[in-house]
Amino acid sequence: MIKELFKIGGELPKKISLYIEIAGFLLLLLIWWLITHPFNALQIQYNANNGNEPYKYEWTGPNGYKFSSDKAGTLKGLKKGDYNLVLSDSKGQKVTASIKLDSSTGDNVVQLPGSEVVAKPNEELPLGVRIDAITKNAMVDKAILPSPFAVLGSFKELHFENFLVKNTWISIKLNVLGYIEAIVFSLLIGFIIGLVPFFKSLWSRYIDAIRFVPLAAVTGLFIAWFGIYIDMKIQFLAFGIFVFLVPVVVQRISEVDQIYIQTSYTLGASSWQTIRKVYWPHVTSKIIDDVRVLTAISWTYIIVAELVNTEEGGLGALIFKAQRVSRLDKVFAVLLLIILIGFVQDLLFGWIDRQLFPHKYAKKTK
Repeated sequence: MIKELFKIGGELPKKISLYIEIAGFLLLLLIWWLITHPFNALQIQYNANNGNEPYKYEWTGPNGYKFSSDKAGTLKGLKKGDYNLVLSDSKGQKVTASIKLDSSTGDNVVQLPGSEVVAKPNEELPLGVRIDAITKNAMVDKAILPSPFAVLGSFKELHFENFLVKNTWISIKLNVLGYIEAIVFSLLIGFIIGLVPFFKSLWSRYIDAIRFVPLAAVTGLFIAWFGIYIDMKIQFLAFGIFVFLVPVVVQRISEVDQIYIQTSYTLGASSWQTIRKVYWPHVTSKIIDDVRVLTAISWTYIIVAELVNTEEGGLGALIFKAQRVSRLDKVFAVLLLIILIGFVQDLLFGWIDRQLFPHKYAKKTK
């Protein structure tokens, strides 16, 4: 069985593959939790300032904690509570300091007890001490990567305070309307270019060239043409899908086997009948797979479009507002939601594909 798992070019049973997929997901969650989980490794770093060596450090803390040393260093494995220090030097100078150690924030904390002492000219500085309270709670700071529990917990706030359902519906609406418009125009123009030699020579290279336009850079043009409201966002999304889908439609038309076209003409079919019975079924059965791929790309365009006039809402607007206040837990939560929506969309396209083109899955069924 081990050999089958790592066999080059091999294939595992669906059940085994599912188990591995679930185990991989759980392992990813475990790693995420481990590097972001607060383990409360409370520490205190201390060192003397000024005075005369040797020093003597005498610590007391909660639950009868005591520690003494003649060198600066670090106290480890501590518990929450108040810690007191008495520092003395070789000339009998003494200074006392205290610090409260608390792990509730999970952040690094630096505290300097007392005020800064400034010596007069030719005067020796009095004995002082610096204490740093450090809570090294996680391998990765929460300002960089929030914990999975913080991400899941932020959904409640997103729902009740940031209207998550409403904003999700706005983004899905943009996606659906943009897709419908892009698919309709892509099929229409793609068939004209792919079937008519004159239009293929006239437009084909220009359509291919448009794919290299950076869409984020033309946002200003769409604002000038359509304003800053939802119509502009739909047109922007439709254009982003259109420039990639039209060349694919033309390519799919060129892939139609000539034997089917010749057979249709041999049987006396007209040009319209050939388009309807040969080109259309072949192209649409293939193009739905390309549309499924573009579904993922479309969410990038949605986020870009929703950054314009964020007051209209949408998941892109939620991400932008969360980033501005450094709420990375909300950012990750919305990103996870987008991934979930994309996964459901892919399943939906797969179901539609099976309903409209069952012949593609005939061999798999057998």
